Amino acid sequence: MQKKGISCFLVVLVFSYCCYDPGFGQVTNTPGKKEDPSFSQKSTGFYNVTTFIPVTFNGQFFSGLQTICGYKVNNYLSIGGGIGYEHFTSIPAYENFKADLSQLPVFIDIRYTPLTGKFSPVIAVNAGYKVLLNKPSTQVRYDTVYSSASFVPARNDYSEYTIYKQGGPFITAEAGFKAMVFKRVGLYVAVDYSLWSVSGDYHLLDKLDLQGSDDIWRFNKSAETTDKSLAYVHVFFVRMGICF
Repeated sequence: MQKKGISCFLVVLVFSYCCYDPGFGQVTNTPGKKEDPSFSQKSTGFYNVTTFIPVTFNGQFFSGLQTICGYKVNNYLSIGGGIGYEHFTSIPAYENFKADLSQLPVFIDIRYTPLTGKFSPVIAVNAGYKVLLNKPSTQVRYDTVYSSASFVPARNDYSEYTIYKQGGPFITAEAGFKAMVFKRVGLYVAVDYSLWSVSGDYHLLDKLDLQGSDDIWRFNKSAETTDKSLAYVHVFFVRMGICF
């Protein structure tokens, strides 16, 4: 499933480059001002932003990549859609639970570029759905509670874990900066905050031990319960790549 996600990403990336026409769009020249032949920006037309995640704020490296294709409405507003691949290791999914998540985000992209020169800040919002490519299980968490049962010392040993089966909707806020370095191709750096959900089954095992008169704990009974689980995941990370 992970190979499928990477393959989809590569197909979209190649398609976006094939569709890009460097001659599309015109640049308005200012009378009496020389045009820099190494730099020109389209006011409208096709745009692409292809990036990867070099690092997250919780210390994970090379956690994903994505490509966005769309239409530049004017010098400032662009609207499009994107697809990517993400893999996070031991990321907190709910309280102290952690899981390894491999996902395929599919989303719409809205971005605003306030300046039209070679250098400009960029604000973007992505919203869509993250398809879960694997079936991760969290680590098992243990807890022990001492009590009494019919005036006999008792000990309940609890173990709990969650198996996630599907992804969920997500939203990402992005603040970045682009620098046009060659014709219509630019370098892009951004900081993202992404929030999404995963769902599955929560498992709880309750094992009851009773203490005998000889101070030895002996197994009495156990019970396992299963319930639906919905967990929210969030992460800050850095993006780097190219735009055109």
